[in-house]
Amino acid sequence: MKFLRFAAPIAVLLTLGFSAAFAQDYPTITLRYSSNIPEVVNTSRVDKFFSAETEKRSGGAIKIQHFWANTLGGEAEIVDLVGSGAVDLGLIVTGNQFSRMPFAAVTNALPFTFKDGPKLNRLTRDIFANDPTIKAEFAAADLHPLLYRYLPDYRIYCTKPINTMADLRNTKIRSYGSFVPILFQSIGAIPVNIAPVDMVQAMQSGALDCTYMFNSAVGAFKIDQVAKYGTDISFGVISAHTLFISKSKWESWPENVRKLFEDVAADAEAFGNELIASDEAKAMETLKAKGMDIVAFQEPEKLKGAIPDMLDVWAGKMSELGKGAEAKALADHIRANR
Repeated sequence: MKFLRFAAPIAVLLTLGFSAAFAQDYPTITLRYSSNIPEVVNTSRVDKFFSAETEKRSGGAIKIQHFWANTLGGEAEIVDLVGSGAVDLGLIVTGNQFSRMPFAAVTNALPFTFKDGPKLNRLTRDIFANDPTIKAEFAAADLHPLLYRYLPDYRIYCTKPINTMADLRNTKIRSYGSFVPILFQSIGAIPVNIAPVDMVQAMQSGALDCTYMFNSAVGAFKIDQVAKYGTDISFGVISAHTLFISKSKWESWPENVRKLFEDVAADAEAFGNELIASDEAKAMETLKAKGMDIVAFQEPEKLKGAIPDMLDVWAGKMSELGKGAEAKALADHIRANR
């Protein structure tokens, strides 16, 4: 009976002992996590999930501090900041780094190419891990990718209704990167490359007639305050900002730490897939409730016929860089797996 009386306390102590030992298996680390977007944007919840779960599963040994909206360094510096280890974890928009990593940019930079977000995450992970040219780009920058997410169907939100191809002609539309402008030029519009934070002011001044964004970001950026017309046109999904760490730092970590980060990243990606799909579905109804008129575009086949195959456009640019064969191989792989 005495054994039974003390069995429960002993079991508790053993459990506590094993828990403490488990937590102590992880080194005490505090990491700085740089995001290129504001905390209020819905996909920032993916980053918070990642950091909270890392701390929880490490028993509090590994803590992550968030820095939002490029406060640790802008697009021009972020690759070197992460690669050098000055920033521990950083979200990088590969399409904004086209001059340094044009192959890695392919799933982020190309509009009207991808339709399925979770499938695009898997494709991006695949090519980042296996395409030799992409691996060389990352090696040159000392980068290791960790966490993938997608951005949902891009659309346009305008100060005037867009019903036909004629309505698009000479319409000034917010753009970015090297390939979105090509798409808008192909349908007769005028692309204006501008940062998301400047969209509302540009529409108020008349510098833009429309902005290029997705439903769940419209409220966060207050686009609905100036854009009274949406559209049912979908320009496709893209791979979003990918979370990177210095490859040297990654390889210096114990195997169990790397395994922890990989497990948390996989769960954060699944969390993000569900979050993004759910928020996007709700956002359309919210925009309608706020009075935005979602216009049914009358000439979808003409629009589709006017836009070139963006993978061909990308491969052509890669050929100009002397990477034609490598680009064709990657484009063929993407077509077979998107």
